[in-house]
Parts: sequence; structure tokens; C-alpha cells
Amino acid sequence: MAHQPSVKPFIYTYIPADEAQSVKEIRFEGKDDTELRDALAKHFRQQLLSPDQEMDMARHLMEKTAEAQKKKGTSKYNDESENQVGDSEQRKAIIQSYLDDTSFEIVPVVMPMRQTKFVGTSLYIDDSGAFKGLPLNPRACKIAQRDIRGDAFLLSNLDDPALDEWSRVDCGLEVYSKLYEEPPTTSYDTTDKAQMQQTALLRDSDSKKISEEDVKKAFVAKDDGNAFVAQKDYLAAIQAYSTAVELTEGRRDLLQNEAEVTQLRVSSLLNRSMCFTHTGQGDAAARDARSAIYMDQNNPKAYYRLTQALLVLRDYGEAQKAADEFKQHGGGDADYAKFLKDIETGRKSFNDEQKKKYQKMFN
Repeated sequence: MAHQPSVKPFIYTYIPADEAQSVKEIRFEGKDDTELRDALAKHFRQQLLSPDQEMDMARHLMEKTAEAQKKKGTSKYNDESENQVGDSEQRKAIIQSYLDDTSFEIVPVVMPMRQTKFVGTSLYIDDSGAFKGLPLNPRACKIAQRDIRGDAFLLSNLDDPALDEWSRVDCGLEVYSKLYEEPPTTSYDTTDKAQMQQTALLRDSDSKKISEEDVKKAFVAKDDGNAFVAQKDYLAAIQAYSTAVELTEGRRDLLQNEAEVTQLRVSSLLNRSMCFTHTGQGDAAARDARSAIYMDQNNPKAYYRLTQALLVLRDYGEAQKAADEFKQHGGGDADYAKFLKDIETGRKSFNDEQKKKYQKMFN
């Protein structure tokens, strides 16, 4: 077994499957994560299988083993295997071997990302709940947005990849109540390879540190981009701003001048958005504007650039929404009026084009 980290006392939450029982906090006083895992495993192992459930589970495990062997060209599942399932002692040995290795399943609820300050929260559940015929746990089901059978435990941990820090943190009734009242919009499935790969990419981004030298180079690149814009060399400006954007991608929160570097990134994105608009690259322009809005939702210039990009894309409905956001966040009356005029003109032109197009088709 891999070495388990030492832990300080912390609180986690017990969610019984029986709704008549109250959700309660449990304080872990141990010093090693292995102790915690053993305690959870012991709880789940106490929920025993009936004879029929033992048969079903043993047969399932034998079939899974045979399937794995078949892929390797060594499948041996036959009548003898079925006899092993029927033999009480053999069956118990198969199941016990499985339980010794896997006694609970970890269901991610909140991933440890920058938005969550690298605190992740998961449900620990009985991974044999279906075979045991355990009842659904309505409260855990709501939090996980999937079927959870049997009792569940809610635990949190701090996991910061850039600082290489991992520790258990309190996950009490306050955390439980918030997740129960407002379940996460994303449901994580550890068997979904595409989703897990995307999550891993986000984690890679969260592990990237930004050096002082990177920041200096980013400021120079942005100045270069501004110079190219003054010369109306928008393609060269895009390259320069892209350098600034790449150099400021990562853990700005670890920098003493975080606000300054974040503003550098936002302005580089918005300037690049402008250049994309000038070169007719509406999708890229809108993407940069939205990235800037994500970091600074009150920035009127970001909504200005987004409106420009959407006009290039001739998406007048979304352009109207972006223009309204621009005005709402302090945008100038003259600019807003011009946007409204451009949207109206664009819509009329688009409708006229469509009308002529269909007239040619049916004449």
C-alpha cells in the first residue's frame, strides 16, 4: 500500500441512508490517513451481503476476471469457475479478497481548483452497495447527482498542485448544508475519460507558477503589441499579445503583484480581441473578450470588445445582450448608441440578404 500522509484532527460528515437518522459531524482524532480509511472501510464492511447477494457478487467478480483475462488471451471462465461460485467457502474467499482491496468508492463532488481555493470535497460510499441491495441515500444522491446506495461520508481536502500541499480540512454540517441546498452544476464521473482528461488539464494549469522574469517579458510583449497596433500591423500585434497572454497564464495568486499581473493579462486579451476583430476573426475575438470578462466581470471595455466581435460574427441577438452589459457596467452613451445603430443596420442587411437568397431559390 502506498504511504498515506499524516493528518491533524479534523471534522467530516456522516450522511445515513435512513432519512429518519440525522446527518452528523464526526471528529477524526487519528494521526494517519490510513486510520481514517480503515475506519470508513470497517463501517461499510459491517453492511453484510445476503446469501443470494453473495452469489451474484461472486459471479460478477469471476466474470470481470474472465473478461480481463480474455483481453490478455488467457480466459479460463468455465463450468469449474461456476462451481467455485456455488461453493460457499470459495465464494466467501472471492468476495473477501475483493473487499480487502476495495472497500469504498470515492465520488468527487467538488474538484480542488483555483475557484474553490483548491479545496475538494468527495463522498465516500460503499462500492458494493448495489450488490448488497442497500437502499438509496436521498441526501447523498442529491449532492452527487447520481444514485448512492447505503451510508455516505462527506470529506474535504486541500490539494494545491503548485505548492505541492495536501491535507484534510474540516467538512462539517455547514459544508454539507450548502452542497445539499445548492448541488454543484457539474457531476463528475471517474469512468468518463474525456471529463477526467479535461479536469487534469485544468489541474496542470493550476500547477504552473509564474516567475518574475515571465512577468517582465509579458510587459515587454504587451508594449510591443501596442507598437504594432499603432502601425496597424494587427497580425504582428496578435503574436505579441499572445506572448503576453501565455506568460501570464498560471498561478497569479502566488505573486505579490497579483492584481497588476492580472490586469496585464486582461488588457492583453482585450487588445488581442480588438486585433482579431480587425482581421475578421470573430470567434477568436469573442473568446478573448469572454476570457477577460471571466477575470473582471465589471470591466466595460471587455463588453465593448465582445459586442464588436459579435457584430463581426453577425450574431445580433448576443451582440444586443453584450451591448446592454456594456452600458450597465458604465459604458458611454455615445458608444452604446452606435452599437444599437450598428445592430439595427446589421439585422436589416442580414434580413435583406436572406430575402434575396430565397427569392433566387424559388424564382
